[in-house]
Amino acid sequence: MANCCYRLKSQTGFVALATALLLSLLSINGCGYRLIGSGTVLPPDVKKVAILPVDNQTSETGLSNELTESIRSNFERFGVVEVVDDPKEADAVLRTKVVKLDTRVRSVTGSSDVAVDYDLVMTLSGELKKRNGQVLWRNNNLRASESFASTSGVVVTSSSDFAQGGLSAGALGGLDSREVSRGQQREALTTVIEEISRLLYLDAVAPGF
Repeated sequence: MANCCYRLKSQTGFVALATALLLSLLSINGCGYRLIGSGTVLPPDVKKVAILPVDNQTSETGLSNELTESIRSNFERFGVVEVVDDPKEADAVLRTKVVKLDTRVRSVTGSSDVAVDYDLVMTLSGELKKRNGQVLWRNNNLRASESFASTSGVVVTSSSDFAQGGLSAGALGGLDSREVSRGQQREALTTVIEEISRLLYLDAVAPGF
């Protein structure tokens, strides 16, 4: 009889716990918590967006194509709006421009004041307009940055970014500082492109960002 009562209490406790967890989840949903990027602040009549090629005002070759594709991928990933090629078929049109791509010294050696790593900073301006001219979103100072090394001695070979670059630590030692800096800057640029595209989408489309 005691074992029966114990089982009954255990089952009752389990049901109570499960109920509490269910109510907690319902409460969280009721408070408006959601997956970032899954909602939108755009008006209901904006269902299709045309993303024009990025206007690249820097000397970085190929930046327009890379950034345009990255922005497009972010819009398509969440599926909140449909991305179309023809602006005439769109409810709104996104125009973006790379204003600056700066390389800034982050740190120097203590003895010779030679720069050992830098920050790569991209500044982007963008505007999302309905076809009737109504501005839905505008940001003239959207920024993303990433640091990179200029010498092999300060490259963190254990980092995930280095591992994805396909260069071994042994091969790194055989490169001169110019080659190291160029390769690290290229990786930093890829990261900056991905990050600023994500920030643009969240800033223009996602609620509560």
